[in-house]
Amino acid sequence: MLLRRLTAIALATLVLAACAGNTPPNQGPTATLAALSEAATAQPTAAPEPTSAPAPTEAPTAAPQPSAAPAPTAAPTAAPEPTSAPAPTAAPQPTAAPAPTAAPQPTATTQPAMSFGSELLFLRKGALIAFDVDARKERQIADGVRDFAPSPDGKTIALVRGEGRKTEIWSVRRDGGGLAQLTANDRAEAATDWSPDGAALVFASSAADKPLVREWPSWSDWCAASEVRLLTIADRAETSFGPGCDPAISPDGKRIAYATPPTARHEGATAPNAANTIRLINRQGQNGWSFATADGNASGDPAKRGLLVYAPAWTPNGGQIAYHRFLGYQALVDIDLTEIGRSFEGKGKPLSSGAGWLLPARFSPDGRSVAIGDNNYSDARGFGGYDNWSVAVLKLAGTHDIALPEGSLSAVGTPVDKLARGQQVAWSPDGAALAVELPPGWKADLPNTEPIDAGENPGEIWRWVPGSAPAEKLVADVDFASPLAWLPAA
Repeated sequence: MLLRRLTAIALATLVLAACAGNTPPNQGPTATLAALSEAATAQPTAAPEPTSAPAPTEAPTAAPQPSAAPAPTAAPTAAPEPTSAPAPTAAPQPTAAPAPTAAPQPTATTQPAMSFGSELLFLRKGALIAFDVDARKERQIADGVRDFAPSPDGKTIALVRGEGRKTEIWSVRRDGGGLAQLTANDRAEAATDWSPDGAALVFASSAADKPLVREWPSWSDWCAASEVRLLTIADRAETSFGPGCDPAISPDGKRIAYATPPTARHEGATAPNAANTIRLINRQGQNGWSFATADGNASGDPAKRGLLVYAPAWTPNGGQIAYHRFLGYQALVDIDLTEIGRSFEGKGKPLSSGAGWLLPARFSPDGRSVAIGDNNYSDARGFGGYDNWSVAVLKLAGTHDIALPEGSLSAVGTPVDKLARGQQVAWSPDGAALAVELPPGWKADLPNTEPIDAGENPGEIWRWVPGSAPAEKLVADVDFASPLAWLPAA
C-alpha cells in the first residue's frame, strides 16, 4: 500500500510540475499543496483493487479445500469394512461348532460332576436298574434292555435292545443320559465286550431271527449264522472278522478270542452242532490261530475231544484264557469241562466241570479266583427254573480231581464253594464278595435235593462271600437270569 501511495504521489507531482506553467496567478503554492493533499487522500480510497481483487481474497477461502476434501475424510469412515468383514468374526466357528460340543468327550467331562456310590446293575422288567449298595437307593438308566456291558471305566454302558433281527447295540452314560443307537444292520446282536480304552466294542452279529439262548442246540444255530464284528464308537463303523460268536477282547486291546461256528452234525442233527475252535486274531483280524479245538467226538484225544468249545474269557492280566468244552450227554446229563491255557500257547488244562451249558467265566479283579455259572437245562430230575442253576467258585492255585463217567481227571485250581440255584454273578470292585442272583424267598437252609418250584419268577440279589452262605439280601424283583455288573463308586 505504501508503495502504491508513493507511486500515486510521484505521479501527481509530475502532473503538477507539468501543469505549473498553466496555473492561474491566484493559485500559488497553497493551491498546489491542496491538490497534493487531495490526491494523497484519494489514493487509498480509489485503490480498492487489492481489497476487492478476487484472487488474494478467494485463495485463503478456497485453501481449506484440501482439509475438507471428502476423499481423505470418507476413507477412514468407510474403512470399517475390514473390521466388520465376516472372516475374522467367523474364524471362531470351529470352537463354536456343535460337533465338538456334542461329542462324547465334552459330555464325559461333565460326568464327574455327578457322583455315584458302588452300584449293582441288573434288569427289572427289561429296564436297566442301578442299585446303590451303600445308600440302598435305586434309579433307572434305560428301558427295553436284553443285555448290557459296562465300559472298563464304568462311565458308559453298552446295551442290547430290540427283538429278532431288529436287535441293535446302543450306548448310554451311567447317569442315564446320552442314549444313542450304535448299530443299524438288520441283524441280531449279542455278547458285547469293550476294548480297554472304551473306543471300540466287539460283538456277535447273527442273521438268526431268534435271540441268543445259552444252551447247546440254540447256541449252535445262533452261532452258525453269526459273525464277529468290531465297532468303533467315534464313527460307528463296523468291521467283520468273519463267522463266529462269543467274542472277548484281551485286556490290552490287541487280540480277540471267539468261538467259530460248528461245522459237523452230531447224531443226525439237521444243522451243524459240533466241531469248532476257539480262535485268536489280532485287532485287525490278522495272524489268526486255533487256541483250542473240539473235533466233534465225545471221546478220543483229550486235547481235541468234545462236541464244541465256547465262551472264551481272559484273565485280568491277559496271560490266560478260560473256555468251556462241551462233552455232550453222558450219564443222564450234558457234561462240560472248563479249561484254561496260556494266551500265547493254548494247550488248555482242565479247571472245573459243570452240567448243561456254562456261562462265560468271571474272574475276580486280582485274577486269583474265578466264578462259573451253569444252567443244567437238560436236568434228568425234571426240575426247572432256578433249580437247574448253580455257581462254582475256584482259586486258580493248587490242584484237584474231577469225577467224570470215564474216571477221575486231574485239574488245576482249588474248589472254594458251589452254590445251588445261583445264577448270574458279579465280583465286587474289591474282589471280597460276589453278587449272586437267587430265587425269590431264598433261605440258606433250602434242601438241594427238592425243587422249590420258583419257576422263572423275578429273583433276588444277595451278597455272597464264597465259603459261607449268602448273608445279606441286597435287592429284589430282579429278572430271571438277569446279567449282573458291580461298578465302583465314581
